[in-house]
Amino acid sequence: MKRWLALAWFLGLWALAAPLPQVYDRLEEALRQVRLENPTQALAALDRAQSLLRQESEGLPPVLRDATLLHLQDTRQAVLKQSRVDLEARLLLVRHLVGKALYDGFFQAPSGEKAAYLARLSRATGLDPAQVQGVQNLSPEEARRRLESSYLQLMAEDLSRALAAPSRPEAYLSLARAYARFLVIQDSPQSTLKAQEFVQALAKISGGENFRPDVQALQEKVAAWRKSLAASPASPPPSPSPAPSQPPAPTPAPSAPSSAPSPSQVRLAETVLPQEIREETSLLRLNPEVGQRVGEALQRLAIPSLVNWLDLLDEVRSSLAQAQLYAETGQYQRAKAQLSYAYSRYRLKIYPVVGAYAPELAERTDRLFLAMQNAVGLRTVDFTVLLGEIQEIEERLLGGTLGPWHALQVQIELLLLGIPRAVFFLLAGALAFFPLYLIRLTFGGRNVYWNLLGLAFLFLVLPIVAEGLSYLGSILAEYGGLPALGVLANLSVAQALAPYLTWGLSAFLVVALAGAGLRGIAAQFGLLRERGREVTATQDQRPSATTLTSETIVEWDEEF
Repeated sequence: MKRWLALAWFLGLWALAAPLPQVYDRLEEALRQVRLENPTQALAALDRAQSLLRQESEGLPPVLRDATLLHLQDTRQAVLKQSRVDLEARLLLVRHLVGKALYDGFFQAPSGEKAAYLARLSRATGLDPAQVQGVQNLSPEEARRRLESSYLQLMAEDLSRALAAPSRPEAYLSLARAYARFLVIQDSPQSTLKAQEFVQALAKISGGENFRPDVQALQEKVAAWRKSLAASPASPPPSPSPAPSQPPAPTPAPSAPSSAPSPSQVRLAETVLPQEIREETSLLRLNPEVGQRVGEALQRLAIPSLVNWLDLLDEVRSSLAQAQLYAETGQYQRAKAQLSYAYSRYRLKIYPVVGAYAPELAERTDRLFLAMQNAVGLRTVDFTVLLGEIQEIEERLLGGTLGPWHALQVQIELLLLGIPRAVFFLLAGALAFFPLYLIRLTFGGRNVYWNLLGLAFLFLVLPIVAEGLSYLGSILAEYGGLPALGVLANLSVAQALAPYLTWGLSAFLVVALAGAGLRGIAAQFGLLRERGREVTATQDQRPSATTLTSETIVEWDEEF
């Protein structure tokens, strides 16, 4: 029995660890559905692609996987911004980064599997099937030369189109395509190109600067590369490394160019901590062993200093602040997109370092991110708590803390966020009508003071009813296919300033109406008279104990 269970467990793991060609087939199927005409379908397809790479990308090197996930996250931004040029450029990079893994895997695959890798490589990177026909039957060195020559030819054509493009968007796409092809063969020993050169040229196109000299320089280097490849003697093919030697730097978007490559995609060349990192970690109020782990985490991420890492932390904080503003104005899709982007940056750049000096905080923040991503009815106070977690990360690094009150709020968030909180307020809002009914039934007669007291109870439970209605709108918007009802979330006291002030006005009305009603009732009871006069009048008008007259029989509404 145990053997059968072990065999089932092994087969389950084997099924999860799908070969890279099959992973690409599923990824390609998801990417086909990414279209600007249907943003909802596009975002859902990108979610599936990200989940696929996180769970079943055993054949994809970690650095390439993280870079691909980062570009998929940027693709979400392009969909939300409705930027067709940026969307196409990001999808090119995603396909070619996976193509890089297929290219490396082709040389390592057994003979019977080379054709599968080659077919997917052709589809992912736009190679003509005629150019790769029979490559699997060649020697490794000859196959490398033939594939590399095909990519260089396509790069030269793309660069020529970039120079002759009549508009900047067309030039941008042509250059992005050439850059994506370069990522596949960047490990070639004949290459003198660097990813940063492409990124700088793309940034100039985006920024409206003169980019043609940069593209011409790239053309010259590609031509020299082709000559060197043709003249070089046969040499053993480069062994595919787990990480590319040249970083697949993120392409700058046309609206907001960025010329700095992603440091997570750079291969580490040294194992000794740089002097700058050693000096910075020595100034922290951490144990030497913990400081050493922090420095090693920074080095693994290719982050040159703690200052640069804190800048990345500020980037996460900025994205969460934008998400909070979008949530406050009712733009919940954009708020979720910013939250997802902040989480991807946190996992890629922040989590490994925090895990070196505060692993429990890293895990707690990660759980809070995931809870908020999956929660229904997010409110601005939720983002405030998450921003507090980001600040706690910085405080712990510097030897401080936000204190137990913040930790308590985080635990409450993790316990009640999402459906539990929504159900709680829905029940409270529904049950609030019952005491109103009883008050109306009991005291809803002709006495104006009891009516004022009933109005006070109405305004007392009104915020609870509004809160329940806001969560009802959130649930129907996210799960019921009625996105228009998401606007009801603005009724929540925890959402923005206007509901908060409305709650204050409601509390003021409760005090005013309850005060007026209770004062009138107290006057009718005679409790507001002077004590001496009240006692005298009471003794003069008191009937005898044995006498019962019709004057002592009163109606409830007339007396009270």
